[in-house]
Amino acid sequence: MNMTLRTILVLALQIAALLGMIGIKQWTLNSGTPVVLETLPVDPRSLFSGDYVRLNYSISTLLLDQLGGDKEFKRHDSVYVVLQSGEPYATPVSVHHEMPQLAGGQVAIRGEVEYASTTRWNQQSRQLEPAKSLNVHYGIENYYVEEGTGQTLERPADNAKVTVRVAVDRFGNAGISAILLNGKERHVERLL
Repeated sequence: MNMTLRTILVLALQIAALLGMIGIKQWTLNSGTPVVLETLPVDPRSLFSGDYVRLNYSISTLLLDQLGGDKEFKRHDSVYVVLQSGEPYATPVSVHHEMPQLAGGQVAIRGEVEYASTTRWNQQSRQLEPAKSLNVHYGIENYYVEEGTGQTLERPADNAKVTVRVAVDRFGNAGISAILLNGKERHVERLL
């Protein structure tokens, strides 16, 4: 095989891999079940990537004593969190090591345990109390926005609420389909 043919083959494989990654994400957004998640935005900025919103979800910290499913997890475990559709947000029902059977109105979102704890901080009493909890990363914690538009989402007005609509496919993969401000689409994910 000559050098030109090898170079063309390598480039074709790289392009195919990139198109495959885009296709998988687009498939999740198009075929996934939409759920709205409550968010707790924080304030980052990347010099290389521009404005982005870093999102912390109410489902990112799970109290295992209040949920069904499995009870023993360790760092880096894959988990499936069953969410029940509701108004205004989807809420966690159970946590599992394997994809569980789902009832009507439920989806299972896949994540990775960042850390597991046997205590939690109680904001009201300002004390640590015993409680099995997990902090879970879902891969939907960063969302890049147009330059200069991130401030509106990072620091909304006092009466404004930022939420996220995600699409969750049948394998538990999630993708952000829209950022909502007071229930109205502010940023919508589109292919090109």
